[in-house]
Amino acid sequence: MKQKIHNDSTKNLLSSVVKNAPYGMIAIDNFDQIVLVNDQAVSLLKLDAKPNELNELVIFDQIKHIEQLHLKLNQIVENQYRDFNLEALPFDDKFLNIRGRKIVEGYIVTIEDITRDKEMEMVALNSMLEGQELERTRIAKEIHDGIGPSLSTIRLLLENLSSENNRLDNAKFSGQVSEILDMIDSLTGDIRDISHQLMPKILLDFGIIPALENLVNRINRAERIKIILFHSILSDRFPELIELGLYRICQELINNSVKHSSATEVQVQLIEHPESLILMVEDNGKGFDKTSVMKENPGVGLINVESRTNAFGGNFILDTAISKGVTATIEIPLEK
Repeated sequence: MKQKIHNDSTKNLLSSVVKNAPYGMIAIDNFDQIVLVNDQAVSLLKLDAKPNELNELVIFDQIKHIEQLHLKLNQIVENQYRDFNLEALPFDDKFLNIRGRKIVEGYIVTIEDITRDKEMEMVALNSMLEGQELERTRIAKEIHDGIGPSLSTIRLLLENLSSENNRLDNAKFSGQVSEILDMIDSLTGDIRDISHQLMPKILLDFGIIPALENLVNRINRAERIKIILFHSILSDRFPELIELGLYRICQELINNSVKHSSATEVQVQLIEHPESLILMVEDNGKGFDKTSVMKENPGVGLINVESRTNAFGGNFILDTAISKGVTATIEIPLEK
């Protein structure tokens, strides 16, 4: 009698766990019959019956409309695999992660709705692409509006110089040559500035710390804000993509502080650990309500920072509140 009560209690507990799981769950026995299924699984997989009506029905008859799941489960039944993962499977109007695992008594299937995560991923990707496109547009405009006309002017001056060569005295000739050389020098500087924006030469030649020092010095000279850089970097160089990524992230975060925070000081720290690099950018500005901003309008800048960090398999933590300033922490793993 006690054994029966214990078995009933265990069965009720198992049923309660499945029913209240935060994701869809289906338990299937070795005869391919459904033993337990919850409301989440019925809803996510669009099954044509209520959970209690599905008990003892053959699973394959219920999932004919989901070809990939039907195929994967069949492969488990035929012992081709012991488990499977269907990542971000588009189904109906959702994206689902569906996982199956073989157990002694049968197999278990779990279903997770990742539609919101997928949508946020697409927003982040689109925002990053938008940011890149804006940068390309800005550089194209600088080339078109600045360098293009300058080259045209130099060409006209050279044409005039060539046509009037026999009529000019030495003084006028030297003056026009000097004017052309000055324009070429100015044009060379413009091209160098644009090149540095695309890929700072100092970063390529000397690494992340000299590049950050150069960035901080330029901002300190140009803006009414104090940028302070600390670091504990011992390695000579890091992978080029990581150095460029950290440089762009730091550039974006400092730019946010300069433009939006009303801060008087920004502290930048780059710390090297055996297995990771940690970048911290902290300002003493007005801060903001992180919950509402990140949910409603995170802005291209912060999304770009998060996207770049994720691309390296890193972590991005943003700590802020109104009147509390902003602290951004980025951790990038290093491969050994």
